[in-house]
Amino acid sequence: MDEAMLVLRVALGVVMFFHGSEKLFGWWGGDGLAGAAEFFARQGYRPPLLMAVVAGAAETAAGALLVAGLATPLACLLLVSTLVNVMALHLRNGLSRKNNGFEYELVLLAGTVAVLLAGAGRWSLDGVIGLPAPTPTQAAVVLAVATAGGLAVVASRRRPAPIGATR
Repeated sequence: MDEAMLVLRVALGVVMFFHGSEKLFGWWGGDGLAGAAEFFARQGYRPPLLMAVVAGAAETAAGALLVAGLATPLACLLLVSTLVNVMALHLRNGLSRKNNGFEYELVLLAGTVAVLLAGAGRWSLDGVIGLPAPTPTQAAVVLAVATAGGLAVVASRRRPAPIGATR
């Protein structure tokens, strides 16, 4: 199980670090903060630059934490709240990615919840320093707080422009 969690944690961490650093720094062909802020403005998030910084920082930090297996419940909290927002943008398009739906984000969310429930595993800094996996109650609290926080941000959006379906 520890090896499986290592693979899942690192894969999720790399993907989320990639997305966050695209927003924050424009790495890997990303648009950087200016482009991210413009996107957030189009989606109704206010203030858009702050939201771009927060989203980029959450994704980058959570990605790095997951790769290291450090403060794993915190990393999962950051990702669940972020993914709730991303899924909200795609929800009206349905599940299918070909219609710009939320299937990719659902897979990321499921992986994040799996890491939260199982813990980082032995091959992690949490394991090295002896931090146990969260109890089911602790994991439920993390999920509830993250979901509530993410939904609160979604609810604060103003006249969002839907992300258009490709079909």
